[in-house]
Amino acid sequence: MTTNVECSHRDTDGRIHGHSYMVEVWVPAGPDLPSLAAAVREIAAPVDHSMLEDSIGSPLMEDMALWFLNQLPSATRVVVRRPTLGFAAEARR
Repeated sequence: MTTNVECSHRDTDGRIHGHSYMVEVWVPAGPDLPSLAAAVREIAAPVDHSMLEDSIGSPLMEDMALWFLNQLPSATRVVVRRPTLGFAAEARR
């Protein structure tokens, strides 16, 4: 299951800037995919168009992956990607 979020954070100079992220949620086979998609969208909603320091408590995409993993008990893996730069961060159970 994949969703996009648009988030901002402060850089090392304190300036606000934002990124587009793709969040991939991996679960074992078998869950009801429409229900999973709705749950992922609901969890992503407070992060989308937010300051990461306010919504997840950290500006790091590594911490965003862990945050999403902790919000979804059925998830076994979360990958957060910045496709424009080819960056990715992963959290696993």
